[in-house]
Amino acid sequence: MIKVAVLGSTGSIGTQTMDVLRRYPNKFKTVSLVAYSNGEKLAEQSHEFNPEYTALISLDGEQCLIEAVKNCNLAVVATRGICALEAVLYCLDHDIDIALANKETMVCAGKLICDKLKKSKSRLIPVDSEHFAISQCLLGRSIRDVKRLLLTASGGPFWNFDKDSFASITPKQALKHPNWNMGSKITVDSATMMNKAFEVIEAKWLFDVPADKIDIVVHRQSIVHSMAEFCDGSIMAQMANPDMRIPIQSALLGETGKQVTPSVDFGKLLTLTFEYCDFDKFPCARLGYKIFEYPPLAATIMNAANDVCVDKFLQDKLLFTDFFNIIISTVKYFADKAANDELTVTNIKIYDERSRKYASDLIDGVIC
Repeated sequence: MIKVAVLGSTGSIGTQTMDVLRRYPNKFKTVSLVAYSNGEKLAEQSHEFNPEYTALISLDGEQCLIEAVKNCNLAVVATRGICALEAVLYCLDHDIDIALANKETMVCAGKLICDKLKKSKSRLIPVDSEHFAISQCLLGRSIRDVKRLLLTASGGPFWNFDKDSFASITPKQALKHPNWNMGSKITVDSATMMNKAFEVIEAKWLFDVPADKIDIVVHRQSIVHSMAEFCDGSIMAQMANPDMRIPIQSALLGETGKQVTPSVDFGKLLTLTFEYCDFDKFPCARLGYKIFEYPPLAATIMNAANDVCVDKFLQDKLLFTDFFNIIISTVKYFADKAANDELTVTNIKIYDERSRKYASDLIDGVIC
């Protein structure tokens, strides 16, 4: 049996992972469950799955994530932020497979992870629907044959809104995603399209392609989950009804498993539409390309500033239209300092903390 650790077991991806594990009791043994602070939900999961190890990050600290993966063959990383970075690196050092559902880890430490991956026997399996789709499109093909990768985006709830109305957007509106059921952080990131900036960066590291070979394509129906265009002009697309259990199940099994969502009904699916991203309306999406103009630690700075923006926005302390300016101002403030510092776990943590404080002070008016 495959011994599985689920980091972030009580969140949106974590609970869907538990649903997949529930379907295959003879294939998987859940050895560890870690949540951030939802002790009640963690206790329910522990009662059902009987893991050897459980912990709450809010009580036990980030070290518990490393403890959780020490006795597993496969770690599902579904935590928020960079708290699982050291656990991911531990897995790579100890040949433990990783099903990665956390964007921030790859965004902030993509080069560190890829360098270790080259020396490791571990598999790094993307669980994001877009990157899973690309990996499916590339089956049996060399990345050298790829002309460009096409990351699809739903466009979130505001794609058809007039830009002049963006300043009045409320958190309640932003949390109503048209196609996906996700946690509040990723739902807001989808609304600002900051999630696409993260996914461009992830794709650059996961598939070893330059950012300028990655395009964002808005596909409102969320049936095509991403595409790969090859040098001969042919395009492969991966399609399914939107359900995160498909990539989760594939990551766990390493193969196609039981059907988890209804088949696409082409008789009812009247239209599939595609548009290039409107970077004027959604400037945060452009950061996935622009960040490579700055030192490597700038991605950590960007991620930290965005985290603060999301929290402040949900508290009604930041306008929807202010995300980009706060993020890029924070990046520019630290860019020269970061240019002299090496990309290490220690420096990632240092710049994460400093950037959060600076962005928070900027929003609160402490810094003019």
